[in-house]
Amino acid sequence: MADIIQRPDIMNHQGLVNLRCGAYLGRLCLAGVIAFALLLSGCDDSGGAYLLSAKAKEQWEAGHYADAARNFATLAEVHPDHELAGEALFWAANLYQYYLNQPEEAIRYYQEVLVRFPNGEHALNSRENLASLFEQDKRTRHRALQTYQQLLLAEELKNRRDEFQFKIASLNLKMGVMDQSRYEFRRLITEYPNSELLPEAYYLVGYSYFLEERHPLAMVAFRDTAKLFPKTKTANRALFFIAEILEEQGKLKEALREFRNLKGKYHNEKILDKRIRTLQSRMRKGVR
Repeated sequence: MADIIQRPDIMNHQGLVNLRCGAYLGRLCLAGVIAFALLLSGCDDSGGAYLLSAKAKEQWEAGHYADAARNFATLAEVHPDHELAGEALFWAANLYQYYLNQPEEAIRYYQEVLVRFPNGEHALNSRENLASLFEQDKRTRHRALQTYQQLLLAEELKNRRDEFQFKIASLNLKMGVMDQSRYEFRRLITEYPNSELLPEAYYLVGYSYFLEERHPLAMVAFRDTAKLFPKTKTANRALFFIAEILEEQGKLKEALREFRNLKGKYHNEKILDKRIRTLQSRMRKGVR
């Protein structure tokens, strides 16, 4: 965030008026700020916008997030054509998203950035944050999917295309569209062979089959994960599911061996120990 505008050393009449305007603006509610700003005769348009921006940033740093968000919103409404208007909308949205936990207001201001400043410096970040907000609500996940597809095509973000491709695949998985999810994961594997997301993509292909109880296909995908990315946490998760499938198939000795091989490697030792004890108990009782 840019440094807050400092108090000028030389105080002429105009400077005194501007400082008084800034102090007064900080005490008004949103409606009052707008009305007052429109009637200002002592602050020119440019100076008023900078004062509002400085005041909002000062409030942000002081922890007065709601006041800061209102002042940013006011700046964009009172000075719609000012160079700070797009930035102000973006910061207002950020405050509502990350500090005030008001996603609907955040969505509103991110969308306003895209409508009013579609080619501005904050447009892509606004679109990405919108996708994240849409993803959090089951009712709007289809909108998140559309937004990530738009980001995938952005030339400025071409170095992150594997990340957006992964998001698209994962969202389809969350939405229960399994075939499309697997298609998107395999597209990531094919088109971005050097991506750090490859282990997770292989694993989630197997997990999608597991959710559908298509265990033979899940086993193939999980074994590929373990073989291609050995000694990784993702490989260990895949091996855990291999053991679980073997247990469900009644292959208890094989399942026990797989579980035991994960000792000291799996991220949740308590769950692993519990599964081993349960399996040993079943074997002693002859329960398949």
